[in-house]
Amino acid sequence: MLDLTKIQSIAQSYSPQELFAALVWQRQFNQFDGKHVITDLASHTDLWVSFLFTKPIFAPDENSLSFGGVIDTLLAMANYRPMPETSIMHFVAYPADTLYILTENQDTKVSQLLDLGKKWQADSVEVIDGTNEDYGFRLQRRLKTRLERALWGEEVHQDRDAVIVTYWWD
Repeated sequence: MLDLTKIQSIAQSYSPQELFAALVWQRQFNQFDGKHVITDLASHTDLWVSFLFTKPIFAPDENSLSFGGVIDTLLAMANYRPMPETSIMHFVAYPADTLYILTENQDTKVSQLLDLGKKWQADSVEVIDGTNEDYGFRLQRRLKTRLERALWGEEVHQDRDAVIVTYWWD
């Protein structure tokens, strides 16, 4: 059931970024500790402009793995039930395992974000900048075009290039 009064209150009180931060905060598995990740991101807001926590997105997606991740997320959300910590029954938590961070294409920022990936013990850390050969020429070109001058400045000539740093935990 959706409590519209509660939803309205949440929507007026929190940004989409804060909602994703809450999802990261409550997630813990293997080497991943969401509270630690969010604490570090809150301490280093100069390194990133936004982030998204979800299942991995594959391109090209020949085996429908990305769609499988969407299905996993929909099922987990459908089957979620809030349970007290003392309960022996626990339902599937939000099943994200991949963190995407959008940042300015600046060596010092990217380098520090890569270092955070080591600190967080991510199994894989990658920088997506539109030159990644894994994505094929067409997608590479589209990504590069989307990331060029993607971060708006106060004036047009102040726009900055962006990259995405991805972290994946097994």
